[in-house]
Amino acid sequence: MTRYLLLSLTLLLATTAISQNTNLSDYSYVVVPEQFDFLKSKDQFQMNSMTQFYLEKNGFNAYLAESVPNANRCDGLFANVEEIKTLFGTKLQVVLKDCNDKEVYRGEEGKSKYKEYDKSYQDALRKSFMSFSALRVKQKDVNILVERTDNTMSSSKTKQNTATDELSKPKVSRVSGILLPDAKFSNYSNSGKTFLLRNTAEGYSLYEESASAADGLLLKGKIIVMDNLVKYMDTSGNVADAAFDPSGNLVIKEGNVKTVYLSED
Repeated sequence: MTRYLLLSLTLLLATTAISQNTNLSDYSYVVVPEQFDFLKSKDQFQMNSMTQFYLEKNGFNAYLAESVPNANRCDGLFANVEEIKTLFGTKLQVVLKDCNDKEVYRGEEGKSKYKEYDKSYQDALRKSFMSFSALRVKQKDVNILVERTDNTMSSSKTKQNTATDELSKPKVSRVSGILLPDAKFSNYSNSGKTFLLRNTAEGYSLYEESASAADGLLLKGKIIVMDNLVKYMDTSGNVADAAFDPSGNLVIKEGNVKTVYLSED
């Protein structure tokens, strides 16, 4: 028992030391793989894109592996999600490593008891990211390497980040005459509350981040896209007009009442 306690204390101190001695804001980006080892296909249950989303939300410049910019490899971190074997439910941890494969941060264990695989994995992932908010990360601009005509490399800082464009401030495209966000997930705010917009087969689902919800996300309604019409239907079945403006803001209009959900930077 004493040996077990000493081992636990050593691991705890080691993890704390890693967190305290590493300033994650000193890195400029994070790479998220296209597929995690414990899953059977790319972005299964949207786990990889949600990891990218949560990293962006917590101050990181996150890229999926296929869209990583041409930057110094050691300026970046490499994210992974590990599944911890357990008899009941799902248990996940988010891990960040540097370019030398050295672990620099490990999130808290995220546990879920949902029976459905998609809900269980997504709930456990969200809970593992809960420890990230206390880090107050604000990564610096990505230093892009540019090849010059003399075949040497120069660098330039840029704030333009594919992940930021796709997740933090929705990029909109005109489809059949209407503007629609392209991102799988988008952050919004209204009246001091935070919302998540999720791209679905029929349009979008709007969730409010709420501690009262079992998985932290409370469904508010669905945005249904039909040809050149966009409608919003709340969970009670009430239907209203909806639209996205060029900045990606969501506008819902019911009679003379207009509610605007602002896209977040």
